[in-house]
Amino acid sequence: MSGMPAESVGRSDGRSVAEALGKTTTRGLDQPTDRPTDRLTATDRPTARPAEPVIIAESPGMRRAVELARRFAPTNLPVLLVGETGTGKEVLAQAIHLWSGRRGELVDVDCGALPPGMVVAELFGHRRGAYTTAIDSMPGLVEQAAGGTLFLDELASLPVDGQAALLRMLETGEVRRVGDRSKLRVDLRLIAAVQEVDAPGHRATIRRDLYHRLTGTLIYLPPLRERSEDLLPLVRHLAGTLGRTVPDSSQLLLERHSWPGNVRELRHVVARAAASSDGTPITVAALAEALDIGGSALSRAGPSVGHQGGGDADRRALIALCRRHMGRAGAIASDLGVGQSTMYRLLRRHGLRLRAFWATSAGVLSPLQEREGERTRERSCCQEDGTQG
Repeated sequence: MSGMPAESVGRSDGRSVAEALGKTTTRGLDQPTDRPTDRLTATDRPTARPAEPVIIAESPGMRRAVELARRFAPTNLPVLLVGETGTGKEVLAQAIHLWSGRRGELVDVDCGALPPGMVVAELFGHRRGAYTTAIDSMPGLVEQAAGGTLFLDELASLPVDGQAALLRMLETGEVRRVGDRSKLRVDLRLIAAVQEVDAPGHRATIRRDLYHRLTGTLIYLPPLRERSEDLLPLVRHLAGTLGRTVPDSSQLLLERHSWPGNVRELRHVVARAAASSDGTPITVAALAEALDIGGSALSRAGPSVGHQGGGDADRRALIALCRRHMGRAGAIASDLGVGQSTMYRLLRRHGLRLRAFWATSAGVLSPLQEREGERTRERSCCQEDGTQG
């Protein structure tokens, strides 16, 4: 980004972002305007500074990640966080924003959740009449982050046109709303997050020029299976938030699990164990039971699950979970201890579709679902026989 102070942010026609919105803002853009305020947006609301997130970093890899984050936080350089799902990329992004001292807020965007065909308008805003449903001019998420930090999670899910517009913003420090001829200058800090397999050379989902523009400040977050020193402190912290304690003897049990869902899975396991334990201490037996309930068949298959590999045992375990929950995405992801986006990637990798497991209220499959299930079973048989379906 340009590195200029928030007070100097403005439009190419001489107006600031706040003036272009027709209102006075308290989020790092301090130029007043006499225009009446007709809509309250995120730029208008002064927010209390959030508390610093708790980051457990006893392991060398995590200590290195936190050290880099603290070092680069005061700069205006974009940051790329790389790590598997559930490793804490969002938490570290929050910490970087707080350590940066920026006066604006952190705007968190899940790129995979942006509506298809509306990505550029969502990010950069639109002018009234730009398209049929644009009944009023609206600022985009980028403008809302002016003076603060824009966090783009799952950057690889951003379509190509959105990535191109993002690259132009990084290079020029300017954005243009859809349907508008003039440009807005914005001062913000960009933090993006991707999973390790999304890096160019493994899966071409990020433009190379954008990737190289971001990797000047790359921070790698190690998976939980490589953070044995952090396991017990993390469990103690999570249990403490529930008013519980855990014995030191649980360390060995925790290390034997490969944690495909990383810290997110660990949080679910501790919550399940706390719910099934009588009294304040969470017993080792309760942790073991919670691990078994939480889809540990996937984890026992090895650390490749959820990443680059996966075999027949993984597929059978997934099918069993889908049948148990009758294709309910939220319940399956919760049992696995991973986010729904990761769960869908696992299903696609093994040729499974949730609709094949949907059931009616009577507990039986509809004819359409039966046909879908039959096609799934046929594909499964073909794969097992080594033939093509």
